[in-house]
Amino acid sequence: MATPIDVVKTRIQIDPALKGMGLFSAGKSIVAAEGPGALLTGFGPTAVGYLVQGGMKFAGYEFFKGRFINATGDYNTAVEHRTAIYLGSAAIAEFFADVLLCPLEATRIRLVSERHFASGLVTGFMRIMREDGVLRGFYSGFIPILCKQVPSLSSSISVVMLTDMIDPICIGSVYCSRMDE
Repeated sequence: MATPIDVVKTRIQIDPALKGMGLFSAGKSIVAAEGPGALLTGFGPTAVGYLVQGGMKFAGYEFFKGRFINATGDYNTAVEHRTAIYLGSAAIAEFFADVLLCPLEATRIRLVSERHFASGLVTGFMRIMREDGVLRGFYSGFIPILCKQVPSLSSSISVVMLTDMIDPICIGSVYCSRMDE
């Protein structure tokens, strides 16, 4: 669903013929000029990238949360420091997830912004690797991605923390069990 919107948004930003147009009128122009398939440009890297990033992010969050809980030594200390545990776990997990996301995001951006760059994920990825190398080609946007993704995940985790304040007995279903009193 988001891929067509992203294609139109990116094209409005870079194509002088589309500047100043709204989302729908720019989308109609793109479809008229390139066909409806143009709205799915970059779908492969988007799907693979966010699947990998999402899996790593949530698995990493649970992994680091467990490590931090265990490092506190006891249950009461973990509850007392749950904000730092949740946010620290989220930030570290997001960092590693973005290491995996960044090459795919760079490929997506090149496919969408340069119409004839490559035919899809694999050819685009290989062309970036060949022409720009790993660091410049895939990781030049790493810091901006971190600046977008870490606060986003932190705000999501903050909502989780608010729900935990309602029931502070359990700070993580994997690492503690609800105590009946």
